Amino acid sequence: MTLHTSAFLEGLSGIVGTKQVITDQDEKSFYTTGFRVGKGDALAVIIPQSLTALWQVLTLCVAQDVIILMQASNTGITGGSTPDGNDYDRPVVIISTRQLTGIQVIDNGQQVIAYPGSTLTELEEILRPLQREPHSVIGSSCIGASVIGGLCNNSGGSLIRRGPAFTEKSLYAQISEQGELTLINHLGIKLGDTPEEILRNLENKHFTIGDADDWQGKIWADDYAQKLRDTESDLPARFNGDKHYLHDSAGCAGKIIVFAARLATFPASSGAETWYIGTDDEKVLITLRRHLLQHLDHLPIQAEYIHANAFDMTLRYAKHMILAIRQLGPQSIPGLMKKKAMCDVRVKKIRWLPHNLTDRLIQGFNQVTPPLVAKRILEYRQRFHHHLIIKADSEQAPQLTSLLKQFFSANQGDYFVCDKKEAKDAFLLRFAVAGAAIAYCDYLGVDPNERLIAFDAALRRNDEQWLFDLPTHLQQQIQADACCGHFFCLVNHQDYVLKPGVDGKAFKQAVIDYIEQRGARYPAEHNVGHLYAAREDYQQHWHQLDPTNTCNPGIGKTSRRKFWK
Repeated sequence: MTLHTSAFLEGLSGIVGTKQVITDQDEKSFYTTGFRVGKGDALAVIIPQSLTALWQVLTLCVAQDVIILMQASNTGITGGSTPDGNDYDRPVVIISTRQLTGIQVIDNGQQVIAYPGSTLTELEEILRPLQREPHSVIGSSCIGASVIGGLCNNSGGSLIRRGPAFTEKSLYAQISEQGELTLINHLGIKLGDTPEEILRNLENKHFTIGDADDWQGKIWADDYAQKLRDTESDLPARFNGDKHYLHDSAGCAGKIIVFAARLATFPASSGAETWYIGTDDEKVLITLRRHLLQHLDHLPIQAEYIHANAFDMTLRYAKHMILAIRQLGPQSIPGLMKKKAMCDVRVKKIRWLPHNLTDRLIQGFNQVTPPLVAKRILEYRQRFHHHLIIKADSEQAPQLTSLLKQFFSANQGDYFVCDKKEAKDAFLLRFAVAGAAIAYCDYLGVDPNERLIAFDAALRRNDEQWLFDLPTHLQQQIQADACCGHFFCLVNHQDYVLKPGVDGKAFKQAVIDYIEQRGARYPAEHNVGHLYAAREDYQQHWHQLDPTNTCNPGIGKTSRRKFWK
């Protein structure tokens, strides 16, 4: 089929309005460039403002046989929400769901229905007065990650008891092998028969819940805490592509178009305590993890790891993230990121200015401002290379403190109970780590697509080692590295910035071979994006979801061509 571009774009404008169809190269760049890695071109970026408009846009795109790439917040780590290069066999259209926000609270606050553009921050704020929490808090929400994006990636989050994002109840569009677009209602709520009726009733809240069909199907990974307790298993606790957590929208990686998802909420803690732990021996932490999982009556809320290198890189290059979240709140970060991206585009047009001028100015600020972290945390950085932050319900405090006191009376390391400021600083530091390596690359003027190699590995639950112990010849290729992770889940996030001239593909494959040799699975929670090759069983799942390979083709190093040719 030959695409008549002008008529197609005119048709899209007729649905969403001219201003919501972006074709200017500079304006598109924010959507066509990944937060960390990945970039490519797109014919247009479409920004529908209602679910009905989204359906109409999809109908036109399917009729014109264009590639559909759904994008929410574009905060992905592995480039899976942007085009990857320009070698697709059909024109690419990005449909941004940023304006499709909205969350409906149902079942007395125990459940929600989330729209495609709703963010974790938005969900947190809606649930706070109800003393409820979403599946994930503070981590990805600090950079504006979307609820549906996390679900599509089976994102794990930092909360120990809740496992990967999962539901069996969603409303989504799927393209059949014959090229027909169908809206499938698996929300467990009667909304009507036609797509238009279903979407209208959902948006206007013209429905009831509580019938027999309403309660069939899981809305969260309720078996995860039990899996973590099994510290003798030689399998990881969670990883992307795990068949156990693939269902419709959950783990779909953009191969279907999700209109809404029904998710569980959780009681907010009535009070919590935070413990800051330091040691110079990673095996001490491995032993502590096993000890606490076996002896605590109830699992903690969070257990987050920071290596000294990541600590230092964050305070030097990502201090502005800590300050922005502290002063303006996490809801400000997406807007600030967009403004910076547009500023970068303008700067690059002025040839006599450094193309990374904005980043140099930011890093100049970071360099002259004092540390934004509490004194005792900074003192632990001077004493220890390995840092662990544990947050637990206040009711657990006596037992957890007793176990830590007993443990460190016989093992190398130390701990202290944080006051409120120290607890806040510790977690802001931990979640600013995610942007430290990219800020470092930006400051140096380094293309992260070439020299930043990120790994997201789920280690075996019985693993006796936490860090990647790379052979000497690989270590010599690294300019800087940073490691953090969700420690009780044994999910390790490792960033490497390579030295100039290093073959990034060869380095990456060598590390992947090392990860597989250790019996780990990758990626653990950021999904394969365009960085990792999806395993065969995961690919087969996508074939079933998207037989024409119209949605997000090329994901997981798969074919970009129609019908997966």
